[in-house]
Amino acid sequence: MGTVLEQAVQEAFAAYRKALEEALEAALERARAKEALEEAVARGLLSGEVQGKNAEEREARARVLYAELHTALARAEERYQRAKAALEAARSRTEEVGLLVRLAVGEKVWS
Repeated sequence: MGTVLEQAVQEAFAAYRKALEEALEAALERARAKEALEEAVARGLLSGEVQGKNAEEREARARVLYAELHTALARAEERYQRAKAALEAARSRTEEVGLLVRLAVGEKVWS
């Protein structure tokens, strides 16, 4: 295997590891944002701050009261979706490099 191919393999797997770490961080951020919002809504329901005749009214009231937490969750969800897409792209690149390696090894066998 030549040095260019070795470098491509190393770069592809380094990018994949980085994408895995970023996806994990984004998933944790999303979970924390969701938990913070759910906790605030639960406290609001228990304290009587979030009231309404039905679930839809209570949800609407909670969206107004906890708008910052809803926004934080939406941003975390977007970051998570982007991280998942980047992870898939990095995984695809590792597969591509793997195929290149197999082709290079196959060429040496047949040469």
